[in-house]
Amino acid sequence: MKEKQVVIIGAGVAGLTAAAYLARAGKKVQVFEKHTIPGGYVSSFSRKEFRFPTGPSMLGSNGIVFPILNELGLLEKEQFVATGHQISWANVNIPLRNPRQTSEALIKQFPDEAANLKRYFEWVEIGSSAFNSIALSGMMFGQTKFTTMLRLITKHPFGLWAFAKTNRQTNISLHNVYFKNNFLMSLLNTLGYPIMTGKCTLGMWSTYYWDSWIPRNGMIDLTERLIQYIRERGGGVHLGCNVSKITLVDGSVKGVELMTGEVIEADEVISAADLYQTCTKLIDPTELPETMMTKLHQTKPSESMFTVYLGLRDSELLSKELKRFQESHVVYTCQDGKYIKLVLLSKDDPKAAPVGKHAMMISMLSPYDEWTEVAEDKAAYKIKKRQFAEDLIKRTLEFLPSLREYIEVQDAATPLTYERYTSNWQGGTSGWSWDPEFAPKFDYSKDLPFKNFSVVGHYVSNPGGVPAAMITSWYIARNIINKA
Repeated sequence: MKEKQVVIIGAGVAGLTAAAYLARAGKKVQVFEKHTIPGGYVSSFSRKEFRFPTGPSMLGSNGIVFPILNELGLLEKEQFVATGHQISWANVNIPLRNPRQTSEALIKQFPDEAANLKRYFEWVEIGSSAFNSIALSGMMFGQTKFTTMLRLITKHPFGLWAFAKTNRQTNISLHNVYFKNNFLMSLLNTLGYPIMTGKCTLGMWSTYYWDSWIPRNGMIDLTERLIQYIRERGGGVHLGCNVSKITLVDGSVKGVELMTGEVIEADEVISAADLYQTCTKLIDPTELPETMMTKLHQTKPSESMFTVYLGLRDSELLSKELKRFQESHVVYTCQDGKYIKLVLLSKDDPKAAPVGKHAMMISMLSPYDEWTEVAEDKAAYKIKKRQFAEDLIKRTLEFLPSLREYIEVQDAATPLTYERYTSNWQGGTSGWSWDPEFAPKFDYSKDLPFKNFSVVGHYVSNPGGVPAAMITSWYIARNIINKA
Protein backbone atom coordinates (compact mmCIF):
# COMPACT_ATOMS: atom_id res chain seq x y z
CA MET A 1 0.00 0.00 0.00
CA LYS A 2 1.37 3.42 -1.01
CA GLU A 3 2.40 5.60 1.93
CA LYS A 4 0.23 8.72 2.14
CA GLN A 5 2.05 12.03 1.69
CA VAL A 6 1.27 15.11 3.73
CA VAL A 7 2.28 18.52 2.39
CA ILE A 8 2.55 21.45 4.79
CA ILE A 9 2.66 25.05 3.61
CA GLY A 10 4.86 27.19 5.85
CA ALA A 11 7.82 26.45 8.11
CA GLY A 12 6.73 28.61 10.99
CA VAL A 13 6.34 27.08 14.43
CA ALA A 14 2.83 25.80 13.56
CA GLY A 15 3.83 24.00 10.37
CA LEU A 16 6.95 22.55 11.94
CA THR A 17 5.06 21.30 15.00
CA ALA A 18 2.56 19.47 12.81
CA ALA A 19 5.38 18.06 10.68
CA ALA A 20 7.30 16.88 13.75
CA TYR A 21 4.35 14.84 15.03
CA LEU A 22 3.62 13.40 11.59
CA ALA A 23 7.26 12.48 11.00
CA ARG A 24 7.42 10.84 14.42
CA ALA A 25 4.41 8.75 13.45
CA GLY A 26 6.21 7.58 10.32
CA LYS A 27 4.22 9.71 7.87
CA LYS A 28 5.74 10.96 4.66
CA VAL A 29 5.72 14.71 5.24
CA GLN A 30 7.08 17.61 3.18
CA VAL A 31 7.17 21.23 4.36
CA PHE A 32 7.48 24.07 1.83
CA GLU A 33 8.57 27.51 3.03
CA LYS A 34 8.87 30.49 0.69
CA HIS A 35 11.57 32.21 2.74
CA THR A 36 15.15 30.99 2.99
CA ILE A 37 15.09 31.43 6.78
CA PRO A 38 12.59 29.28 8.70
CA GLY A 39 10.40 30.25 11.62
CA GLY A 40 8.27 33.04 10.19
CA TYR A 41 7.42 35.26 13.15
CA VAL A 42 9.35 32.99 15.54
CA SER A 43 12.85 33.41 14.22
CA SER A 44 16.00 35.51 14.58
CA PHE A 45 18.38 37.50 12.41
CA SER A 46 21.89 38.86 12.92
CA ARG A 47 23.55 42.19 12.26
CA LYS A 48 27.31 41.86 12.65
CA GLU A 49 27.64 39.91 15.89
CA PHE A 50 24.30 41.03 17.38
CA ARG A 51 21.22 38.79 17.27
CA PHE A 52 17.63 40.04 17.24
CA PRO A 53 14.19 38.35 17.14
CA THR A 54 12.08 38.76 14.00
CA GLY A 55 8.91 38.83 16.07
CA PRO A 56 8.20 38.27 19.77
CA SER A 57 11.06 38.72 22.22
CA MET A 58 9.47 36.28 24.68
CA LEU A 59 6.76 33.64 24.81
CA GLY A 60 4.42 32.07 27.31
CA SER A 61 4.16 28.30 27.45
CA ASN A 62 0.48 28.47 28.50
CA GLY A 63 0.74 24.82 29.44
CA ILE A 64 1.21 24.08 25.71
CA VAL A 65 4.70 24.92 24.41
CA PHE A 66 6.69 23.04 27.05
CA PRO A 67 4.45 19.93 27.11
CA ILE A 68 4.65 19.65 23.31
CA LEU A 69 8.43 20.04 23.27
CA ASN A 70 8.67 17.55 26.13
CA GLU A 71 6.45 15.05 24.30
CA LEU A 72 8.71 15.30 21.26
CA GLY A 73 11.81 14.93 23.43
CA LEU A 74 12.99 18.42 22.54
CA LEU A 75 12.69 20.14 25.93
CA GLU A 76 15.97 20.66 27.73
CA LYS A 77 16.12 22.16 31.21
CA GLU A 78 18.41 25.02 30.24
CA GLN A 79 16.95 25.71 26.79
CA PHE A 80 14.70 28.47 28.16
CA VAL A 81 15.29 31.17 30.75
CA ALA A 82 12.58 33.04 32.65
CA THR A 83 12.26 36.71 31.76
CA GLY A 84 10.55 39.61 33.53
CA HIS A 85 8.47 42.72 32.88
CA GLN A 86 8.43 46.28 34.15
CA ILE A 87 6.49 49.52 33.76
CA SER A 88 8.29 52.85 33.86
CA TRP A 89 7.56 56.53 33.44
CA ALA A 90 9.44 59.72 34.33
CA ASN A 91 11.97 58.45 36.93
CA VAL A 92 9.73 55.65 38.22
CA ASN A 93 10.46 51.95 37.63
CA ILE A 94 8.13 49.20 38.83
CA PRO A 95 9.00 45.57 38.09
CA LEU A 96 6.00 43.24 37.78
CA ARG A 97 6.98 40.26 39.94
CA ASN A 98 3.81 39.26 41.75
CA PRO A 99 0.39 40.83 42.34
CA ARG A 100 1.05 41.97 45.90
CA GLN A 101 4.41 43.56 45.07
CA THR A 102 2.92 45.35 42.04
CA SER A 103 0.00 46.62 44.10
CA GLU A 104 2.23 47.96 46.87
CA ALA A 105 4.56 49.68 44.40
CA LEU A 106 1.67 51.38 42.60
CA ILE A 107 0.06 52.45 45.88
CA LYS A 108 3.22 54.43 46.69
CA GLN A 109 2.75 56.34 43.44
CA PHE A 110 -1.06 56.61 43.60
CA PRO A 111 -2.01 56.70 47.29
CA ASP A 112 -5.52 58.00 46.50
CA GLU A 113 -6.16 54.76 44.61
CA ALA A 114 -4.87 52.49 47.40
CA ALA A 115 -8.17 50.75 48.11
CA ASN A 116 -8.91 50.28 44.41
CA LEU A 117 -5.43 48.93 43.69
CA LYS A 118 -5.78 46.40 46.51
CA ARG A 119 -9.13 45.22 45.15
CA TYR A 120 -7.89 45.05 41.58
CA PHE A 121 -4.75 43.07 42.37
CA GLU A 122 -6.65 40.73 44.69
CA TRP A 123 -8.75 39.89 41.64
CA VAL A 124 -5.57 39.61 39.52
CA GLU A 125 -3.93 37.28 42.04
CA ILE A 126 -6.94 34.97 42.31
CA GLY A 127 -7.74 34.97 38.60
CA SER A 128 -4.22 34.78 37.14
CA SER A 129 -3.12 32.00 39.49
CA ALA A 130 -6.26 30.04 38.56
CA PHE A 131 -5.54 30.74 34.89
CA ASN A 132 -2.01 29.39 35.31
CA SER A 133 -3.26 26.23 37.04
CA ILE A 134 -5.80 25.62 34.26
CA ALA A 135 -3.02 25.93 31.67
CA LEU A 136 -0.81 23.49 33.57
CA SER A 137 -3.67 21.01 34.07
CA GLY A 138 -3.53 19.68 30.52
CA MET A 139 -7.04 20.86 29.66
CA MET A 140 -5.81 22.35 26.39
CA PHE A 141 -4.95 18.79 25.34
CA GLY A 142 -8.48 17.56 26.00
CA GLN A 143 -7.99 16.53 29.62
CA THR A 144 -11.37 17.76 30.87
CA LYS A 145 -12.22 14.95 33.25
CA PHE A 146 -14.39 15.70 36.26
CA THR A 147 -11.51 15.00 38.65
CA THR A 148 -9.36 17.61 36.93
CA MET A 149 -12.07 20.26 37.29
CA LEU A 150 -12.72 19.29 40.90
CA ARG A 151 -9.01 19.55 41.73
CA LEU A 152 -8.83 23.02 40.17
CA ILE A 153 -11.91 24.26 42.01
CA THR A 154 -10.54 22.90 45.28
CA LYS A 155 -7.20 24.62 44.73
CA HIS A 156 -8.77 27.91 43.57
CA PRO A 157 -12.18 28.19 45.28
CA PHE A 158 -12.61 31.81 44.18
CA GLY A 159 -11.36 31.22 40.65
CA LEU A 160 -14.88 31.02 39.24
CA TRP A 161 -15.67 34.38 40.83
CA ALA A 162 -12.58 35.94 39.23
CA PHE A 163 -13.48 34.59 35.80
CA ALA A 164 -17.10 35.67 36.19
CA LYS A 165 -15.95 39.27 36.63
CA THR A 166 -14.42 39.13 33.14
CA ASN A 167 -17.72 38.38 31.39
CA ARG A 168 -18.39 40.92 28.64
CA GLN A 169 -15.48 42.99 29.89
CA THR A 170 -12.28 44.19 28.24
CA ASN A 171 -9.08 45.39 29.87
CA ILE A 172 -10.26 48.96 29.24
CA SER A 173 -13.70 48.50 30.81
CA LEU A 174 -12.25 46.63 33.81
CA HIS A 175 -9.80 49.43 34.53
CA ASN A 176 -12.60 51.98 34.19
CA VAL A 177 -14.60 50.04 36.79
CA TYR A 178 -11.76 49.85 39.31
CA PHE A 179 -9.97 53.20 38.99
CA LYS A 180 -10.53 56.94 38.77
CA ASN A 181 -7.01 58.21 38.07
CA ASN A 182 -6.65 58.55 34.29
CA PHE A 183 -2.87 58.22 34.28
CA LEU A 184 -3.00 55.02 36.33
CA MET A 185 -5.58 53.59 33.93
CA SER A 186 -3.44 54.54 30.95
CA LEU A 187 -0.40 52.80 32.51
CA LEU A 188 -2.36 49.56 32.93
CA ASN A 189 -3.90 49.91 29.46
CA THR A 190 -0.43 49.91 27.87
CA LEU A 191 0.11 46.30 28.97
CA GLY A 192 -0.80 43.52 26.55
CA TYR A 193 -2.88 44.44 23.51
CA PRO A 194 -4.72 47.79 23.30
CA ILE A 195 -8.13 46.11 23.61
CA MET A 196 -8.55 42.51 24.76
CA THR A 197 -11.11 40.49 26.69
CA GLY A 198 -11.13 40.33 30.47
CA LYS A 199 -10.05 36.69 30.33
CA CYS A 200 -7.09 37.60 28.14
CA THR A 201 -6.22 40.26 30.72
CA LEU A 202 -5.96 37.55 33.37
CA GLY A 203 -3.90 35.49 30.95
CA MET A 204 -1.58 38.45 30.43
CA TRP A 205 -0.99 38.84 34.17
CA SER A 206 -0.43 35.08 34.48
CA THR A 207 2.22 35.27 31.76
CA TYR A 208 3.91 38.30 33.31
CA TYR A 209 4.15 36.74 36.75
CA TRP A 210 4.72 33.02 36.14
CA ASP A 211 5.09 32.10 32.49
CA SER A 212 7.39 34.39 30.51
CA TRP A 213 10.35 32.77 28.71
CA ILE A 214 13.01 33.24 26.07
CA PRO A 215 15.07 30.56 24.29
CA ARG A 216 18.71 30.93 25.36
CA ASN A 217 19.98 30.76 21.80
CA GLY A 218 17.38 33.02 20.23
CA MET A 219 13.91 32.36 18.86
CA ILE A 220 15.28 30.61 15.79
CA ASP A 221 16.66 27.89 18.08
CA LEU A 222 13.10 26.63 18.58
CA THR A 223 12.45 26.24 14.84
CA GLU A 224 15.89 24.83 14.08
CA ARG A 225 15.39 22.08 16.67
CA LEU A 226 12.07 21.17 15.08
CA ILE A 227 13.57 21.09 11.58
CA GLN A 228 16.39 18.79 12.69
CA TYR A 229 13.84 16.53 14.38
CA ILE A 230 11.73 16.31 11.20
CA ARG A 231 14.67 15.61 8.91
CA GLU A 232 16.10 12.94 11.22
CA ARG A 233 12.79 11.09 10.87
CA GLY A 234 12.69 11.22 7.10
CA GLY A 235 10.62 14.36 6.63
CA GLY A 236 11.52 17.13 4.23
CA VAL A 237 11.75 20.85 4.97
CA HIS A 238 12.29 22.86 1.79
CA LEU A 239 13.30 26.50 2.25
CA GLY A 240 12.98 29.03 -0.56
CA CYS A 241 10.13 27.00 -2.13
CA ASN A 242 7.07 29.17 -2.60
CA VAL A 243 3.65 27.49 -2.91
CA SER A 244 1.51 29.44 -5.36
CA LYS A 245 -1.68 27.40 -5.33
CA ILE A 246 -3.55 24.66 -3.50
CA THR A 247 -4.93 22.19 -6.04
CA LEU A 248 -8.65 21.45 -5.70
CA VAL A 249 -10.68 18.86 -7.63
CA ASP A 250 -14.40 18.45 -6.91
CA GLY A 251 -14.08 19.82 -3.39
CA SER A 252 -11.07 17.68 -2.50
CA VAL A 253 -7.50 18.91 -2.09
CA LYS A 254 -5.07 16.97 -4.29
CA GLY A 255 -1.80 18.78 -3.62
CA VAL A 256 -0.03 22.07 -4.24
CA GLU A 257 1.64 23.89 -7.09
CA LEU A 258 4.95 25.68 -6.53
CA MET A 259 5.81 29.07 -7.99
CA THR A 260 8.15 27.23 -10.37
CA GLY A 261 5.15 25.40 -11.84
CA GLU A 262 6.04 22.07 -10.24
CA VAL A 263 3.00 20.16 -8.95
CA ILE A 264 3.35 18.24 -5.69
CA GLU A 265 0.66 15.63 -5.17
CA ALA A 266 -0.53 14.98 -1.64
CA ASP A 267 -3.12 12.94 0.21
CA GLU A 268 -3.36 15.63 2.89
CA VAL A 269 -2.50 19.32 2.75
CA ILE A 270 -2.05 21.50 5.82
CA SER A 271 -1.79 25.25 5.43
CA ALA A 272 0.25 26.85 8.20
CA ALA A 273 0.29 30.08 6.23
CA ASP A 274 -1.60 33.22 7.19
CA LEU A 275 -5.29 32.27 6.96
CA TYR A 276 -6.27 35.41 5.04
CA GLN A 277 -3.66 34.73 2.38
CA THR A 278 -4.55 31.03 2.33
CA CYS A 279 -8.12 31.93 1.45
CA THR A 280 -7.42 34.77 -0.96
CA LYS A 281 -4.21 33.69 -2.73
CA LEU A 282 -3.61 29.95 -2.31
CA ILE A 283 -7.27 29.02 -2.81
CA ASP A 284 -9.48 30.57 -5.48
CA PRO A 285 -11.92 32.68 -3.40
CA THR A 286 -14.77 31.59 -5.67
CA GLU A 287 -14.29 28.07 -4.27
CA LEU A 288 -14.98 29.29 -0.73
CA PRO A 289 -18.41 29.55 0.89
CA GLU A 290 -19.73 33.11 1.21
CA THR A 291 -19.69 32.71 4.98
CA MET A 292 -15.91 32.40 5.00
CA MET A 293 -15.26 35.47 2.87
CA THR A 294 -17.76 37.46 4.93
CA LYS A 295 -16.00 36.53 8.17
CA LEU A 296 -12.58 37.34 6.72
CA HIS A 297 -13.72 40.81 5.71
CA GLN A 298 -15.39 41.50 9.06
CA THR A 299 -12.35 40.73 11.15
CA LYS A 300 -9.04 42.56 11.52
CA PRO A 301 -5.48 41.38 12.08
CA SER A 302 -3.78 42.12 15.39
CA GLU A 303 -1.94 45.42 15.66
CA SER A 304 1.25 46.04 13.70
CA MET A 305 4.33 47.77 15.04
CA PHE A 306 7.54 49.56 14.16
CA THR A 307 10.75 48.29 15.75
CA VAL A 308 14.26 49.68 16.02
CA TYR A 309 17.05 47.15 16.64
CA LEU A 310 20.20 48.43 18.31
CA GLY A 311 23.63 46.96 18.99
CA LEU A 312 25.37 49.00 21.67
CA ARG A 313 29.01 49.25 22.70
CA ASP A 314 29.52 49.50 26.42
CA SER A 315 30.73 52.28 28.67
CA GLU A 316 30.72 53.00 32.38
CA LEU A 317 27.99 55.60 31.86
CA LEU A 318 25.76 53.36 29.72
CA SER A 319 26.16 50.42 32.11
CA LYS A 320 25.00 52.67 34.91
CA GLU A 321 21.95 53.79 32.93
CA LEU A 322 21.10 50.22 31.86
CA LYS A 323 20.62 49.32 35.52
CA ARG A 324 17.24 50.99 35.09
CA PHE A 325 16.25 47.72 33.44
CA GLN A 326 15.30 45.88 36.61
CA GLU A 327 13.63 43.47 34.20
CA SER A 328 14.46 43.00 30.53
CA HIS A 329 11.02 43.95 29.15
CA VAL A 330 9.90 47.50 29.89
CA VAL A 331 6.77 49.42 28.88
CA TYR A 332 7.77 53.07 29.12
CA THR A 333 5.25 55.92 29.07
CA CYS A 334 6.82 58.97 27.47
CA GLN A 335 6.41 62.59 28.53
CA ASP A 336 3.72 63.16 25.89
CA GLY A 337 1.67 60.20 27.15
CA LYS A 338 2.54 57.83 24.32
CA TYR A 339 4.31 54.61 25.17
CA ILE A 340 7.12 52.49 23.78
CA LYS A 341 8.30 48.99 24.57
CA LEU A 342 11.97 48.45 25.37
CA VAL A 343 13.68 45.08 25.53
CA LEU A 344 17.26 44.65 26.72
CA LEU A 345 17.82 41.37 24.91
CA SER A 346 21.30 40.77 26.28
CA LYS A 347 20.13 41.03 29.90
CA ASP A 348 18.54 37.55 29.79
CA ASP A 349 20.52 36.20 26.83
CA PRO A 350 24.16 37.36 26.90
CA LYS A 351 24.73 35.59 23.56
CA ALA A 352 22.50 38.19 21.88
CA ALA A 353 25.51 40.53 21.84
CA PRO A 354 29.30 40.23 21.75
CA VAL A 355 31.03 40.10 25.14
CA GLY A 356 30.87 43.48 26.84
CA LYS A 357 28.18 44.83 24.48
CA HIS A 358 24.40 45.04 24.53
CA ALA A 359 21.49 44.22 22.21
CA MET A 360 18.14 45.93 22.57
CA MET A 361 14.98 46.68 20.65
CA ILE A 362 12.49 49.54 20.81
CA SER A 363 8.93 49.05 19.56
CA MET A 364 5.84 51.17 19.12
CA LEU A 365 2.44 50.39 17.68
CA SER A 366 2.19 51.67 14.13
CA PRO A 367 -0.98 51.20 12.03
CA TYR A 368 -0.39 49.31 8.78
CA ASP A 369 -2.55 51.73 6.81
CA GLU A 370 -0.14 54.57 7.57
CA TRP A 371 2.56 52.74 5.60
CA THR A 372 0.61 51.68 2.52
CA GLU A 373 0.71 55.25 1.20
CA VAL A 374 4.51 55.01 0.79
CA ALA A 375 4.70 51.30 -0.08
CA GLU A 376 5.27 51.96 -3.79
CA ASP A 377 7.54 54.98 -3.36
CA LYS A 378 10.95 53.71 -2.20
CA ALA A 379 12.34 57.19 -1.50
CA ALA A 380 9.32 58.25 0.55
CA TYR A 381 9.34 54.91 2.35
CA LYS A 382 13.00 55.28 3.36
CA ILE A 383 12.41 58.82 4.61
CA LYS A 384 9.39 57.80 6.67
CA LYS A 385 11.24 54.77 8.06
CA ARG A 386 14.25 56.89 9.03
CA GLN A 387 12.03 59.54 10.68
CA PHE A 388 10.08 56.95 12.63
CA ALA A 389 13.28 55.29 13.85
CA GLU A 390 14.66 58.65 14.94
CA ASP A 391 11.45 59.39 16.87
CA LEU A 392 11.73 56.11 18.79
CA ILE A 393 15.37 56.75 19.64
CA LYS A 394 14.49 60.26 20.89
CA ARG A 395 11.78 58.79 23.08
CA THR A 396 14.20 56.22 24.47
CA LEU A 397 16.57 59.03 25.49
CA GLU A 398 14.03 59.87 28.21
CA PHE A 399 14.78 56.43 29.65
CA LEU A 400 18.48 56.13 28.69
CA PRO A 401 19.90 59.66 28.17
CA SER A 402 23.29 58.57 26.77
CA LEU A 403 21.92 55.88 24.41
CA ARG A 404 22.71 57.65 21.13
CA GLU A 405 26.43 57.93 21.87
CA TYR A 406 26.87 54.15 22.00
CA ILE A 407 24.91 52.90 19.00
CA GLU A 408 27.12 50.58 16.96
CA VAL A 409 24.48 48.75 14.92
CA GLN A 410 21.05 50.06 13.94
CA ASP A 411 18.26 48.51 11.88
CA ALA A 412 14.50 48.89 11.76
CA ALA A 413 11.35 47.05 10.74
CA THR A 414 8.08 48.64 9.62
CA PRO A 415 4.70 46.88 9.39
CA LEU A 416 5.54 46.31 5.71
CA THR A 417 8.82 44.68 6.73
CA TYR A 418 7.04 42.32 9.10
CA GLU A 419 4.47 41.43 6.46
CA ARG A 420 7.20 40.73 3.90
CA TYR A 421 9.44 38.59 6.10
CA THR A 422 6.98 36.89 8.47
CA SER A 423 4.05 36.60 6.01
CA ASN A 424 1.63 37.83 8.67
CA TRP A 425 -1.19 39.71 6.98
CA GLN A 426 -0.72 43.48 7.37
CA GLY A 427 2.22 42.79 9.69
CA GLY A 428 -0.06 41.58 12.50
CA THR A 429 1.82 40.68 15.67
CA SER A 430 -0.34 37.82 16.93
CA GLY A 431 -2.93 36.47 14.51
CA TRP A 432 -6.33 38.14 14.51
CA SER A 433 -7.25 41.19 16.54
CA TRP A 434 -7.62 40.57 20.28
CA ASP A 435 -10.42 43.14 20.35
CA PRO A 436 -13.60 41.06 20.85
CA GLU A 437 -15.47 43.36 18.47
CA PHE A 438 -13.38 42.05 15.57
CA ALA A 439 -12.51 38.54 16.76
CA PRO A 440 -13.62 35.95 14.16
CA LYS A 441 -15.73 32.90 14.93
CA PHE A 442 -14.87 30.29 12.33
CA ASP A 443 -16.56 26.93 11.82
CA TYR A 444 -14.01 25.18 9.64
CA SER A 445 -16.27 22.23 8.78
CA LYS A 446 -18.53 24.75 7.02
CA ASP A 447 -16.20 27.64 6.20
CA LEU A 448 -13.45 25.42 4.67
CA PRO A 449 -15.39 22.29 3.65
CA PHE A 450 -12.62 20.69 1.58
CA LYS A 451 -11.61 17.08 1.94
CA ASN A 452 -8.04 16.28 2.95
CA PHE A 453 -7.37 19.89 3.95
CA SER A 454 -6.58 21.49 7.31
CA VAL A 455 -5.36 24.83 8.60
CA VAL A 456 -3.14 25.44 11.61
CA GLY A 457 -1.47 28.42 13.24
CA HIS A 458 -2.25 31.47 15.31
CA TYR A 459 -4.82 32.64 12.76
CA VAL A 460 -6.86 29.50 13.37
CA SER A 461 -7.47 30.09 17.07
CA ASN A 462 -8.15 33.43 18.71
CA PRO A 463 -6.31 34.84 20.59
CA GLY A 464 -3.16 33.92 18.72
CA GLY A 465 0.49 33.57 19.63
CA VAL A 466 2.97 30.71 19.79
CA PRO A 467 0.86 28.50 22.11
CA ALA A 468 -2.16 28.82 19.81
CA ALA A 469 -0.02 27.97 16.79
CA MET A 470 1.36 24.83 18.42
CA ILE A 471 -1.86 23.47 19.97
CA THR A 472 -3.79 23.74 16.69
CA SER A 473 -0.99 21.76 15.03
CA TRP A 474 -1.07 19.14 17.80
CA TYR A 475 -4.78 18.50 17.18
CA ILE A 476 -4.56 18.43 13.38
CA ALA A 477 -1.55 16.11 13.38
CA ARG A 478 -3.34 13.76 15.76
CA ASN A 479 -6.44 13.73 13.52
CA ILE A 480 -4.38 12.84 10.44
CA ILE A 481 -2.45 10.14 12.29
CA ASN A 482 -5.70 8.64 13.58
CA LYS A 483 -7.15 8.47 10.05
CA ALA A 484 -4.79 5.64 9.15
